[in-house]
Amino acid sequence: MQKWLLYLFTLSLAIGSSPSAAQNLVYTQTAGIPVGRTPQFITANDFNGDGLLDVAAVHSTSDDAAILLGNGNGTFQSPLFFKVARIPMSIASGDVNGDSLMDLIIAGSGTGHIEIMKGRGDGLFDKVGDYPAGKGITFLALQDLNKDEALDIIAINSSRFGYYPPFSLTVLQNDGTGKFPTPVAYETDGHQGVFPTGVWAGDLTGDGFPDLAVSWSQQSWRTPNGFISLLANKGDGTFSLSQELNAGFLLSAITGADLDDDGNIDLITTSLFSDSVVVLLQNKPMQFLRLSHIHVGFSPVAVAVRDLDGDGHLDLAVTNRDSNSLSILLGNGAGAFRKAGHFGVGTTPSSLVAEDFDQDELPDLVTADSGSNALSVLLSGGGRVPLPHFNTEVLEFETNDHGKQASLKSLRLFNIGLGPFAISRITVSGPHAVSFDMVEDHCTGTTLKTGEFCTMRISFSPKTLGIYAAKITILDNANGSPQFVTLKGTSKG
Repeated sequence: MQKWLLYLFTLSLAIGSSPSAAQNLVYTQTAGIPVGRTPQFITANDFNGDGLLDVAAVHSTSDDAAILLGNGNGTFQSPLFFKVARIPMSIASGDVNGDSLMDLIIAGSGTGHIEIMKGRGDGLFDKVGDYPAGKGITFLALQDLNKDEALDIIAINSSRFGYYPPFSLTVLQNDGTGKFPTPVAYETDGHQGVFPTGVWAGDLTGDGFPDLAVSWSQQSWRTPNGFISLLANKGDGTFSLSQELNAGFLLSAITGADLDDDGNIDLITTSLFSDSVVVLLQNKPMQFLRLSHIHVGFSPVAVAVRDLDGDGHLDLAVTNRDSNSLSILLGNGAGAFRKAGHFGVGTTPSSLVAEDFDQDELPDLVTADSGSNALSVLLSGGGRVPLPHFNTEVLEFETNDHGKQASLKSLRLFNIGLGPFAISRITVSGPHAVSFDMVEDHCTGTTLKTGEFCTMRISFSPKTLGIYAAKITILDNANGSPQFVTLKGTSKG
């Protein structure tokens, strides 16, 4: 390995962004990761059993899903695409059939059905079930609702966000084998045009059984409405309406956590009408105190609860659809929050996950950017990631003696990023791979520090006259892995 003396100038151009600080927080935004058309929702889990977190996304315009396997350093391999139900609007992940492999549950808004995709354990999936769940499914949640150690499904049916009633909430109980034979609909009374937007499942009554908190909105801004309905678990995974909470207008998302360390689950919801987050502290089972609205960016549509700064208190990350940003709110452990800055992401972010993708013990943030067909990744703590660069993307060869004398070319691979660049495997493949040979490989198995490079030498030895093509594939730990270099050869008489 050798040092590249000009790497500092190239680094500033290629990275294009520097760490952004929000008081005691630091995030580094990596380059956007292209996925399918209009990514609506994302989920994170270990889909290939390597101990590293991966991401799955659904795309409502291209009717497909993508799996992005994580490299463990905040970067992801190239997405693997597969077709799913029409107009997928939500996705959840978990082991629904008890085989210890992560499965995918996909909401087909255009079909009114939920698809069950069984995980193979290698990042690939097979469709094994299809269940009716209601009209226009837009949100999914997983939880063991009846304490049988099998994950059940909760589906929100807003009929494309309030345009086509009726609206409802559907619970699909797992039979213990990953099948969901008997969907049960709740909240079917209509609520005079108000539609559900999200659901959170957790124990609100203290009896050990998960209850449901549902956020509601209204399509019209001229007559705004919104509330939270609380459905109490009867102890068998069925529910009855307990009460409705006034939490603001045009509620778009909801989640729950113990924000003030009193042992009671509190609720957090987002309001499109007031561009704010609303916190409801639970003092006693099913008794809530609504705090003042906390203003964030324009049109907040998702919220995640995690300890973002490592102080032991839960914080909030909020996705703002119309300002293309994330807002960070740091908690004090008593239910109060202070604003800690806004961070830019891609166009029209619609979903958010907060997980530790780079193994530094601090949550990172990933958004699905439906307007830019990409994922944005914000890495905590400075986020040092590798960035590969080749001295050429196409190696062209030419011989004039029927291949009697091999043509040789060199390929240099640089790391112009800030994190270590590990190269695990290099192969030559393609229709004429036999005519190209990797005669020297000083890259496989190496780890390049910032500014270092390694070298490969490739020969071209055709047997007959003609035009030849192949490619070099480099498997590594950088975004978009594997990387490719095209090989072109011409043999003349």
